[in-house]
Order: sequence, then C-alpha cells, then structure tokens
Amino acid sequence: MLRDKLEIVLITYNRKDYLQDTLNTLFREDSPIRNCDITVLDNNSTDGTGEMVDGFCKLYPNLKHVRNPINIGGNPNVAKAFTEVSSKEYIWILCDNDKYCWDNFSEIENAIEQDYDVIFTQNCENKIAEMFYKATFAPACIYKTKNITPTVVENIYDNIRFLFPHLAVFAWNINKNNRIFIPQNDTIIQVINPEDNRTVFNRGLEAEFLPEPRRNILWLVGYINSIELINDKKVQNETIEGCRHYHKSLYELFKTFMIQNKYDRNNYGYNFSQIFRLLNFSQRLRFILAYLRVNLSLKNYKYYEIRTYDDWAEYLEKIGEQKYIDILSEILKGKKVLLYGAGIVSQVLIDKYNLSGLDIAGIADKKFETFEEETYKGLKAIQPSKLQNYDFDYILFTMKLYKKIETSLREQGVTQKVLPLIKRDRKYILRVS
Repeated sequence: MLRDKLEIVLITYNRKDYLQDTLNTLFREDSPIRNCDITVLDNNSTDGTGEMVDGFCKLYPNLKHVRNPINIGGNPNVAKAFTEVSSKEYIWILCDNDKYCWDNFSEIENAIEQDYDVIFTQNCENKIAEMFYKATFAPACIYKTKNITPTVVENIYDNIRFLFPHLAVFAWNINKNNRIFIPQNDTIIQVINPEDNRTVFNRGLEAEFLPEPRRNILWLVGYINSIELINDKKVQNETIEGCRHYHKSLYELFKTFMIQNKYDRNNYGYNFSQIFRLLNFSQRLRFILAYLRVNLSLKNYKYYEIRTYDDWAEYLEKIGEQKYIDILSEILKGKKVLLYGAGIVSQVLIDKYNLSGLDIAGIADKKFETFEEETYKGLKAIQPSKLQNYDFDYILFTMKLYKKIETSLREQGVTQKVLPLIKRDRKYILRVS
C-alpha cells in the first residue's frame, strides 16, 4: 500500500492561511495521499500556525506536528526533513503554498511500485539540464530514502549556503545513474512565493547579521554552485549550458543576473566569482559580454526582471499605467475585451487601477484548466481551451511574456486581436519574448 511506502513532510513558517488550504487539499476525499503519514515541520511559526495544525491533528491521526524550538531557517528546515524525519521507503517534501491535481497520481503510485529512485511529480524533458532545474523545486521529486547516505547528508547540510540542500539528493542519483521516472502529467503546480524574492530565503532571520555572501547570494549563484555536486565535469557543463530559468538562452540568463546583481546587490563581486569559476571558456565569454552589455549601457535596466507585487506596483505607477489604460479604453470603446493572465501583474492592475472603461468579458489563464475556479478577483474565470465559446473582440495580456501563448491561441483557432495591458516605457527595459 502507498501509505506503507510513502512519507510526506510539509515544511512551513508563518503561512497559516496557505498551509490551511494545503492541508485541506491533502486530506480531501479525492486525495490519494490522505492516509499517508504526514508531518508538518513547523519552523517555530508565530502566526497561529501551531494551533491550526494541532486542530487538524485531532481530526487526522496520521498527521504529526513537529515544531522546531527556534526558527532554524528555511533551507536548514528542508535539510532536517531529509535527515531527521524520513523513516519510510520514499519521502516527499512539500511546501505550504502550492496547488495539486490528483487526476493522474496513479502514474506516481506505479513508479513507486516499480522501485524508481527518483520520481518527478511534474513533467519535464528527459535531459539532465531540464531535470536538474526542475528539481530545484523541492516538491517536484519524491526520493527513495536509501539514497540519503552519510555522504549525501554531508552534502545536504553543506549546500544550505547555496540555497538548494535538496539538490544534493538529486545530484547523488545522477552520479549513481539511478532510475528516474518522469510523468506525463503534473501533480503539483508551483505557486509563486508571496514574499519578496530578496527575503524569501531568510524569512524570520536577522539578515543583517548573516555573513555578506549569505545575505547577497542570488538564485543563479546557488544554482550553478549546486551543479558542482555532479561529479562528471562534462555533465556539469551540459547542465549549466542548458540552464534557462524563463530565458531564451544562457546569455540572456547571464544578462538578468548582471542586472539583479547591479541593482539589488551593488555589483557584489562574490556573486561574479562564484559563477565564473565554474564556467567553461565559451560560457565565460558570454558571461563577460553580459556584464559589459549591462554595465556599459546607457539604458535603465532597473525593471528588466520584476516579479514581485510591490515591484510591479512601483513600475506601473512610475510609467503612468492609468493614463495608458484610459487611452486603451477610448480606443476600445464599444469593444468587448478578454484579459489573459491571472498572475501578479493582473493582481496589481485589478487592485490598484480603474479598469471600468474596459468592457471585460472575463479573464483567462491556463491554471483555470486544472483548478476550475468560477471567478478571479470578481471577473469570470475562463479556461483557454474554451475561449471560442465566448464573445469578445480583443485579448489584453496582463503579462510580459505572451508571444508563445499568442501563438498557441492562434493554433487553436483564436483570431481576436492582441494588445498588452502593460505600458512599455522606453526609459526602462522590460524583458519581452
């Protein structure tokens, strides 16, 4: 039985409401893991999380609440889940704010029965670069616990400083050529962290007293240094070469890193050196070119790569987004429009701007295909696959990168005209597809 083989550890800190939604999902009648042993590893939350979890424990005897006596940090909490909590054949570490689709979980159960060493819970290409990148999201993989050896434990704790302790487990399986299963469908859908990306790794800690490299480390520094856990240098280079992280090329990724390091970290030299040392000759050339492109340019890249709610709110206010919306409203007077994209940008636009001049039929997003929501912030939630059932004249994209989506819509027969609902200001560079 699944419950005899799979153990789930849910790491959390001060996200009571998100965690409550997650626990409700895990214990739903249709949840295939509702009878598995589940441990909430609470990093000494102070927002009432403990009391809420204890209430669930009274309802579900297979749920256990372990509360750390102090906040040990997010990444050490992941390390603790692997090394101190796991006791069954497989361990699945979950975060507290993601979404789940149980429709195809039988794929995962079959892989467990077939004794795979690593079982992905999201689909990805069967390439080392794609798999290693996907594995940065801890819940993306279920691991066989026999592979958490003393050497792996040493690497887990050592890699806390590089943000991804769990990649030590994945790298071990790569080094040993262990069996890896990739499903056809996604069981878990990653949700963007509600905190600012600059603080998410240090939540609850007094960051000013952490060593400077720990305070100023960027995602790419942690990721590329984690690749060093792979023994084979050729495979290391292949994994670095294939790293994209929402970018078209490694050069574009390097350019985003240079921008982040310039505007958020004051060109912190440690971040440069920790990446540069692991690159081959070709990669170093692109790294240097990206540095020159950003640091010698007269253009302002401050808003090139923005993902947080507050940063988007600041950008849209600075470039006069309401005037742009008012102009669009005049141009599209008498026309019915559909918004596309239910992410952070749409949240800011709906929360802070007057869209009443637009005749909005609803808002579409791929996530509505999985989670059949009826409304989103007061607007009708529409599944993209059913767009042809709705009457509208224009699609207004509430996202930066929409060209691939536009192409996909055209292929399914959607012919309406497309416009961005985000104003683009020549003074600032926004990354576009």
